Amino acid sequence: MPIEMRCTGCGQTLRVGDEHAGKKARCPACGTIAEVPWPAAEAQLVEVTSNPFSTASSPQPDNPFADRPQQNANPYASPSAPALGPKSFARPHRGGTILAFGIIGILIPCCMPLGIAAWVMGASDLSEIRAGRMAPEGESMTRVGMILGIVSVGIAILGILANLGLLAVAGVH
Repeated sequence: MPIEMRCTGCGQTLRVGDEHAGKKARCPACGTIAEVPWPAAEAQLVEVTSNPFSTASSPQPDNPFADRPQQNANPYASPSAPALGPKSFARPHRGGTILAFGIIGILIPCCMPLGIAAWVMGASDLSEIRAGRMAPEGESMTRVGMILGIVSVGIAILGILANLGLLAVAGVH
C-alpha cells in the first residue's frame, strides 16, 4: 500500500511506495525534497509491558522494528536513519594540512614548495567542496591556507627578484 504524504513546498498530495519509507523524495511538481514518513501502523511506539530495569527480564527487550528491512549494520542507529547518514562525503577535508603548509611557507622563506603545495591543494579541495565531493567543514581552513600559500609564493618571488637585483648592481661595480 503506498504512503501518502503532503509536499511541504506546494501542498500537493504525493504517493510513494512502502519501500521508500524513511528516505528522501523529490516532489515532481515543485522539486522540494522531503523525507518520506513511515507508514502509520509502524510509526506507533510499542508499549513495554515489563519493567526494563528488573533483573528477571531479559537483558535486551524484543526489537519492535524486527519486521523492517535491515537498513544499516549499526545496531545503535535510528531505524529511520538512512544507511549512509545525512552527510556522507567521499573524502574528508584536508584544511589543517593546507593551513599548516601555508603558515610554514610564510614563516620560513626557503619553504616555497610548501607554499605552492598549499596553493594547489587548496584550489583543488575548494573545488571538491563546492562540488559536494568533500566535507565542507574545513572550507575556511582550506581557504586561509590557500591564501597564505599564495602570499608565501609572492614573497618568495619578490625575495628572488631582490637578490637578482642586488647581484646585478654588485656585478656592475
